[in-house]
Amino acid sequence: MKNLLLWCLFTILGLFISLQEVGAQECRVYGYVTDASDEALIGVTVRIQGTQIATITDVNGRYQLNGDFNKSSVLTFTYIGYAQKKVNYDGREKIDVKMQSSENKLGEVVVKAKSNINAIDLRAKAGIVESIDMKRLSEKPMIDMGLALQGMVPGLNVINTGDIGSKPQIRIRGNSSFRQGNTSNEPLYVLDGKIISAETFYNLNPQDIASIKVLKDAAAGALYGVKAANGVLEISSQRGYNGKMTLTYGTDMGLTMRGRRGVKLMDTDEKLELERLLQNPAAPGYRYSRDYFERYHASDPNKEQLITEGEKRLEALRNIHTDWFKELIRNNFYQRHNISIKGGSGTTTYFLSGNYTYQGGRIEGNNKQRFSVRMGLDQQLGKIGYLMIGVSGGYAKSKSPNGSSFDPTSLVYNLNPYEQKTGELYSYPNRSYRDLTQQYQSDASDKNAGVDINVTLTPWQGFTLAYVAGLDYLQDDNHNFTPASSFTEQNTGVPDNARGIYSRMKGTTINLSSNLRATYNHVFADVHDVTLGANYDYYLYNYDAVGITGYGVGNVDAPSAINNSLHGMRQPSVRNPRDKNAQMGIGVVAGYTYNSVYDAYFTYKADASSILPADKRWNTAWAAGLGWTPTNYSWLKDNKVLTKLNIKASYGVTANLNGVTVSNTVGTFMFGEQAYEESRILSLLSLYNKDLKAEQNKSTDLGLTVELFKRITLDVNWYNRRTEQALLDVPIATSSGYSSLKRNIGILQNRGIEIGLNTKIIDAFDCRLSVGGNIAYNDNKVVSLYWTDKLYLDEQSIVPNYEVGKSYDMIYGLHSLGINPLTGYPVFLTPEGVEKQGTEPLTKNDFIALGHQTPPYSGSFYASFSYKQFDVDVSFYYVFGGKQRFSYQYVRNSDNAIYNAVSGQTQKMWFKRGDEYKEYWTPFYTQSIAEGNLALYPNTRTIGSSDYIKLSSVSLRYRVPSKWLQKTIPFIRYANLGLQGSNLFTWTRYKESDPESGTLAGTMQPIFTFNLNLTF
Repeated sequence: MKNLLLWCLFTILGLFISLQEVGAQECRVYGYVTDASDEALIGVTVRIQGTQIATITDVNGRYQLNGDFNKSSVLTFTYIGYAQKKVNYDGREKIDVKMQSSENKLGEVVVKAKSNINAIDLRAKAGIVESIDMKRLSEKPMIDMGLALQGMVPGLNVINTGDIGSKPQIRIRGNSSFRQGNTSNEPLYVLDGKIISAETFYNLNPQDIASIKVLKDAAAGALYGVKAANGVLEISSQRGYNGKMTLTYGTDMGLTMRGRRGVKLMDTDEKLELERLLQNPAAPGYRYSRDYFERYHASDPNKEQLITEGEKRLEALRNIHTDWFKELIRNNFYQRHNISIKGGSGTTTYFLSGNYTYQGGRIEGNNKQRFSVRMGLDQQLGKIGYLMIGVSGGYAKSKSPNGSSFDPTSLVYNLNPYEQKTGELYSYPNRSYRDLTQQYQSDASDKNAGVDINVTLTPWQGFTLAYVAGLDYLQDDNHNFTPASSFTEQNTGVPDNARGIYSRMKGTTINLSSNLRATYNHVFADVHDVTLGANYDYYLYNYDAVGITGYGVGNVDAPSAINNSLHGMRQPSVRNPRDKNAQMGIGVVAGYTYNSVYDAYFTYKADASSILPADKRWNTAWAAGLGWTPTNYSWLKDNKVLTKLNIKASYGVTANLNGVTVSNTVGTFMFGEQAYEESRILSLLSLYNKDLKAEQNKSTDLGLTVELFKRITLDVNWYNRRTEQALLDVPIATSSGYSSLKRNIGILQNRGIEIGLNTKIIDAFDCRLSVGGNIAYNDNKVVSLYWTDKLYLDEQSIVPNYEVGKSYDMIYGLHSLGINPLTGYPVFLTPEGVEKQGTEPLTKNDFIALGHQTPPYSGSFYASFSYKQFDVDVSFYYVFGGKQRFSYQYVRNSDNAIYNAVSGQTQKMWFKRGDEYKEYWTPFYTQSIAEGNLALYPNTRTIGSSDYIKLSSVSLRYRVPSKWLQKTIPFIRYANLGLQGSNLFTWTRYKESDPESGTLAGTMQPIFTFNLNLTF
C-alpha cells in the first residue's frame, strides 16, 4: 500500500516538473462573477469567444481560464436569467464581472429560468440561505451523499448511525420535535423543484449536482409551507451549455481502511490470568490451572499429573496471539466511474451522465453499490421562455451481516487471543469459526426513477410565469435471512422444523409534486426594486408495501421454504403498511429593496393537508424579514477596507406535520387475526386523536455578514426556534385497549449561534491560499410539558424521558463515588448529598442529568492551496460537548469469562474484600438489586465524552496543462489526476470504538483513492 501511494505521488510530481515550461507559455485570466447585489453567481459559463476554452464559476463565483488566446480575444459570460456579458481581454490577469438581470440594450426580454422556481433571489436578503461547496463535496470519495455533507455548513448536522447502508441522521439546527427519528426531524429534499425521498437523496451522484443550498430558517423556507418546518436542502442538477459537445470521464480507484481500533483487548497471558481469577470452569485459564485441580481434585491420586497436563495445555495456548481486529475488520475496495456528455447549440442544450460506485465494508458481507443515470434537456422557447426536462434513474444495493440479535463485529471483542479460525473455540463451544460468520444475511435495494418538467415564460418584461411538475418514484426491497444453522436459531429452543427465519418487505413510494408560480419584478426610478409573487402547489405522497415473515425455512433462503403449518409465535405473517396523503397550498410573496441598501421581505402560505380532519386541515407558514446593506451607500460603496456589511432579521411561523399519519387523527381500521363466526374482525390501526394539532415552529433569526478587503468574510447567525404544540406518543390507560396516544404535550426550543470565517490569504492566478472555518452551537431545551415538569413514558420507569429545562436527549444516571472495597459494588451520591450503596433499591430522586447525547458544538475548518497546476485541500470536522454511554460488553464477569476482555481489567477489577480504587465492580453475581442497577442505568463512570476531531478530507490534484495536451494527446482537452481521501483519522478520548454512533460497529471507514478526470 505504501509503495502504491509513493508511486502515485512521484508520478504526479514528475508530470508537474516536466510540464511547467510548456504550461508557462499559455495566456491566463481569472476573476469573480457577481450580480448587481455583489452576490456570487454559481455556474456561469465563461468562454473565450470562438474557441473551446471554457469553464464555469465555482461556489465563490470564481473562474479561471488559461490557453492559447491573445489580447484580441473576447470573454463571454452567459447565465440563464442574465444578459450575456462580453469583455475584451486586454492582458490583465484578473477581470471581475458584474452581470445584470435587467433589459439589454436592444430592450429584449430577459428570461429568468431556474430549474427550481421557488429559488427566488430575494429570500437570501432576509433569510439564511447557505451554499455547499460542491468542489469539496465532489472530492470526497464516499458513496453516501448524506454522509458526505458532514461539516460542509454550520448548523447542518450529519451523524453516522452504523455500517454501510445505514441511514444517516441529518438535522438542520437540531431536533424540532420530541419525536425521535428521521421522519419527524429531517429536512425537506427538493431536486430541481420536485420533492424527493430521503433515500433518493442519499443515492444522488455528486458529479450530477450543480449546487446545494441549505435553507435554515422560516424566511428562507416558508415558500414551501408546512413541508419545510425542519429546513430544506435545495438541489439543482447539472445542465448543458451552449457550445461544442464535451465528454468527461472520471474515476476513483482505491482502498477503504479498517478505521480506529477503539477498545484495546487482552493478549493471551492476561486473558488466561483473568480466567483463573474468575473461576469459571468453561474457561481454559481456570479449567487447566492449579487452582481448579486443587479445588475439584484435591483427593485425586493423579492430581499432580493432571496439573502437569493442564500446564501443557495452557503453555500451548500461550503460544497463540491472534489479533481478531486485524482478522475480522478488513481493508476493502472503493471505486467510482462517472461519464457525462454536455453541450448545445443555438436554443437547445443537453446534459447526460452515468455513474457506478462501489464501497466495500469493514466486515465480510457488508458493502454498497450504486448505479445512476441522469438526463437534462433545456429548450429555449422563442424569446419568451424556456422548457427544462430532467429524467433520472438509479439502483442502489447494500448488504450487511448485522442483525437484530447478532453483530459479527462483536466477534472482535468476544473471540479470545488464544483462538484461531481453525480449531476449538472456547468462547463458542461446539461451534466453528465458519458457523459464527454465517449467522445472518441482510440486504436492501432501492430502485428510483424521476422526471421533472419546467416551463418558464416571460411574456413581458418583469413578469414571469413558471410551472414545474415532478415525479419521484422509489421501490425499496428489504430482505433478511437467519439460517437454521445459526447460533441463535440453534439455541432458541424451538423444534427443528421451525428453525430458520425468512423476512422480506417490498414497498413503493411516490412523491408527486407540482408548483405554479407567477412573479412580477420591476425597478421604479432606478431605486425602488419591487417583487410580487403568488403560487399554487400540490403534493401527493403514496406509500404501499407488502411484507412477509416466515419460519422453518431451514438453510434455504427462499419464501417457498416457509413452513405454513406452524402456529403460535412462529406462525407466518403477512403485512401491508400503507400511507397516503395530499397537500394543497396557496401562497404570496413580496419583496422590496430601496437603492440596494434597504430590504423588506414577506411571504405567506396556507396549506391544506388530508392528514388532519376536514375542519382542521388548513395550516399556515409565514415569515417577514428586513435587511440593511450600508456598504451600498454611495459614500461607502467603493470603500477598499469594508467591502461589504449586511445585517438582516426575520421572524416566521411554520406548522409541522412531519411524521403524522392519517391513522393518528382519523379512525383507520385494519383486519385483525381473529374472527367472529364467519366474519373477520376489524380493529383500529391505532388510537386516534381528533383534537390533534400541527406543531408550530416559531423562528427568530438575526444575521450579520462583514467582508474586509474582499478577502476576509465573517458570517454570524443567531437563531431561536421554538416548537409549540410539540407532539409525542404518550402512555394512556391500558383499559382503552391501547398503550399510547399521539398528543400535543409541550414546547421545545432550539437556540444557538453559527459563526463562519473565510479568508483569501493569497488570490492570484498561479497561487491561491484560502483558509476558513465555522462553529455552530445549539442549545436544545424542553421549555414546557403542559401538565407536568417531568414526563415518564413507562409507568415502571424511575428515569424521566423528558424534563423541563433539560435537552430532549439528556442522559440520566447516577453520581458514582467509586467501588465499595467491602461489597465490590458502586457507591452513589444522591442529589441531596447522601451516600447510597449500589445494593439498595433506587428511586426517582436519586438520578441526575449526566450530559447531552447530541453534541451541542460542531464545526469544521479547512485550508485550500493552489500553485500553478497543483491543488491541495484539507478539511477537518469536529464536535464537542456530548456524552455517550459505554456498552461495557467487553468487561467480563464470572458468567461470561469465556469471552475476551478489555486490557487492564485484571488490575482494575474488584475481586475480594479490601480491594481499593478499582474501576470495575465485582465479577461474581452476589446481589440482584446491584446487578440490575448497573445493567439498567449509566453513572458518571460508565459514560464518556464523545468529543472528536476528524480529518474529514484530503485532496491533492494536478491539472495537466492544456497546451501540452494539444501537442501530445490532442483528443483530450483537459486532464486532472490526483490523490484524495475521506475520514482518514479521528482524534478522540472516547474509550470505545466510535464516539459518533456510539456503537462498536459504526465507525466510518477511512477511504483513500487515486483520481483521474479526462475531458474530450
